[in-house]
Amino acid sequence: MQKSRRTLAIAIGLAAVGIAASFLLYAGIRRIETAHASPSTELLDEIPAGAPMLVYIDLAAIRASSFYQNRPDRAPIAIPDPNYKNFLQATGFNFEKDLDRVVIAAWPQALAQEQKKTVMVAEGRFDQQKIHDYAVKNGKVDHQQGRDVFLFSGRNPGDWNSFAFLDDQRIAMVEGSSIAPLLAPHAADSAADPARERAAHVSGAAAFVITRIPPIPDNFAPGGMQSQELTSLLRSVQWVTLSTRPDGDNLRVSLEGECQTSADARKLQSTLQTMFMFGRMGLESPKTRQSMDPAAFEALDTLLKAADISETAERVRILVEITPDIMKLSGPPKQH
Repeated sequence: MQKSRRTLAIAIGLAAVGIAASFLLYAGIRRIETAHASPSTELLDEIPAGAPMLVYIDLAAIRASSFYQNRPDRAPIAIPDPNYKNFLQATGFNFEKDLDRVVIAAWPQALAQEQKKTVMVAEGRFDQQKIHDYAVKNGKVDHQQGRDVFLFSGRNPGDWNSFAFLDDQRIAMVEGSSIAPLLAPHAADSAADPARERAAHVSGAAAFVITRIPPIPDNFAPGGMQSQELTSLLRSVQWVTLSTRPDGDNLRVSLEGECQTSADARKLQSTLQTMFMFGRMGLESPKTRQSMDPAAFEALDTLLKAADISETAERVRILVEITPDIMKLSGPPKQH
């Protein structure tokens, strides 16, 4: 009995993970302000190929959407980072209003055989002179390949992050003291770049995160439960894509896993459906209802019921429609 309860709890947790992931992009974009037109994702051409993780957010498209303009939560984002506050005061730049699009290519330690690095290109409105003056005062200026490159100290002593203007509306930031990876010619053939090839499948999305799955260790045991069958199934997932786009007043969020074979995908779909079923059963428990914040309970219950799990070839997708009612439920608690 104890084992079955533990298994049920794990199933509920894993089911919740899929739904919780749907909020990752939503939570990061729901408070961006002002409207602007949205071009295509050609900004991807500015970053080097071959990254195992790719992030793209079209803030201008989100700000222009009915979903954003009619959102119930209009509070600005509070960022306690003193460095950002100093940067804002010195340059007048505010990412909530001035940043339109951003693309990030990352080589995390767990996913890349080469040295860990991150490259970002952002598009928006920047005061070059003020940013130049701030960089000179708080970092140092280097000259690389005919460009002024601003260097700022990183998190660890001796580490540097480089920053440069590509044109009047685009800036680039690279983890490291050289901006060479960004200025090198980039291959336009997406077939040679697995992450960008997958980005083509979500070209209509306002935001997406694409990542290769790191190796799963032999002692993998979520919640203390070790299952060879579950480990084998998770190892079959090679890539995960989280994407979102506004659809009227709603936000459509898709979480897709790409398996090695179609048989693995069918097994994963069946497993997820079972987990979601257990998740709904778990929420019906009076103890669960009492232990959760009522708004969070209602939001999770609604999402679990509304989530659609489908399988096509090697891909399994969880599709969730986030409505204004769900956004109200998931908002900050009311102050009494």
